[in-house]
Amino acid sequence: MHRNILVVLIISVVLGTLIVVSSHHWFTLWVGLEMNTLSILPIISYQFTPRNVESSVKYFLIQSISAGFLLNVVVIQAWLYSSWSLGNPLNEVTSFLITFALGLKLGLFPCHYWFPDVIQGVGFLQGLVLSTWQKIAPFVIILSIIESLSTNLIIIMGAMSVLVGGWGGLNQTQVRKMLAFSSIAHMGWICSTIVYSTSVSCIMLIVYIFINSSVFLIVNNMSLSSLSSLSRLPFYSFVGGFGLVISILSLGGLPPLLGFLIKFISLHVLVSNGSFLLCSILVIGSLLSLFYYLRIAFNSSLLLFPQHLLLLFSWRNGLGNQSGLTLEGIFLSISIGVSLLGLFCFPIFISLLN
Repeated sequence: MHRNILVVLIISVVLGTLIVVSSHHWFTLWVGLEMNTLSILPIISYQFTPRNVESSVKYFLIQSISAGFLLNVVVIQAWLYSSWSLGNPLNEVTSFLITFALGLKLGLFPCHYWFPDVIQGVGFLQGLVLSTWQKIAPFVIILSIIESLSTNLIIIMGAMSVLVGGWGGLNQTQVRKMLAFSSIAHMGWICSTIVYSTSVSCIMLIVYIFINSSVFLIVNNMSLSSLSSLSRLPFYSFVGGFGLVISILSLGGLPPLLGFLIKFISLHVLVSNGSFLLCSILVIGSLLSLFYYLRIAFNSSLLLFPQHLLLLFSWRNGLGNQSGLTLEGIFLSISIGVSLLGLFCFPIFISLLN
């Protein structure tokens, strides 16, 4: 793909999301989503391998189904109220349809089945975009119409997503699939919290994007596609291994890292509203997720991890001598620093709750 075409596609993806964020009109919102989807498809199939094309087709079909449901909601709302405004209330049918459509886009239970396969079939950078940037537009739509949606349905989908994200990643050996199930679990946390506090859920999404981006960038630089390849990380870079361990443990929610603080504040919001059963489900799901987070952390920090002799010396053919100040290195430094400064951010989060 020519560089100019790639730049145009990236601008279209960003512009489509910005249209959704700034839209107060059902039709322009749908146009923004479609513009975003059609622009991201060539980027996903950038390498044009059979597995890459398969993932692109799966993503296109899922997004087409979601767009079809959303377009039905748009038509029904225009027919009932003779208006395209987002401020018009939703009935039971349109509320269910749009919740299902947004659940498909976010990868929430029971619409999560496509997400791990698509992430496994694309590159790390494309997976990073699907796990972070592509979540912003449907999340903003939920924020805009949260008062008209069925809160019980969103809570059930969020709680089950946390359980599925924890349970599904236990038996995985591919890093991309683990990160995909991690994304499902975190979106479950965010959607469970959005019903009670939109500000806390926005903070959770922003922090998740920072931490998840650092993990994807590190494993992309080191070409760490499986658990066995993580054992090469100490030979590549001690600093990279330390950054990956910190970012993974922050995703897992271990104190005193920032990933723990956002989950702690989410639990505080839920307990304040009397949702004790939901809190128990979220904690159980996080404990399940913590198992494979610790597997990644242990594999990337043990110098003498059990492995094949050829794999032990394969690091010599890996990365070359990379030096200099890059934009990616700056972002990694900032995101890892954010994870480490969790305790210092605690007063800021507490002040936001008051």
